[in-house]
Amino acid sequence: MTQKEHYRIRNEIEDTVKEENINRRKFHEVSKFSYENILRKFYYTFFEHNEKIDLSYAWLRLRKSLKNSDIVRLKYDDTDIDSMKSLIPDYSDDKKCYGIVADGWVYEGEISEILTAFSEIYFVTDFYIVSKKFDWVVVNCEDGECIWRVSSEKY
Repeated sequence: MTQKEHYRIRNEIEDTVKEENINRRKFHEVSKFSYENILRKFYYTFFEHNEKIDLSYAWLRLRKSLKNSDIVRLKYDDTDIDSMKSLIPDYSDDKKCYGIVADGWVYEGEISEILTAFSEIYFVTDFYIVSKKFDWVVVNCEDGECIWRVSSEKY
């Protein structure tokens, strides 16, 4: 992937933030100083891994010991926000989480804002909505046209 392609997703998210008037206090890219720690904790918590963090098709390497919800099938090129909300334990619009795009961009904010921003991205392949405690993640799999939740606890 070229650097231009890598930044295309980030630029598209930024355009969506502006077009949808998303409040930056409710949704923002995390500090570059936090990126590595968040990605490392996310990756090593949920995925079978090598030394190098690789989010490309990471959903194929989810740990087998984690609990999976039922899979929700999506229509092609569709993001089902209501179904995603239903997979999030104790959902509330203002609940804070991380939003991680398979291209490696990490965002933080309220779930409703993350879902609004990510649902408008045309070039996104996969993305993850992750609890700040790293005890569950909702997986949006573009290739499989489905979403589901994976958790390490009772959810």
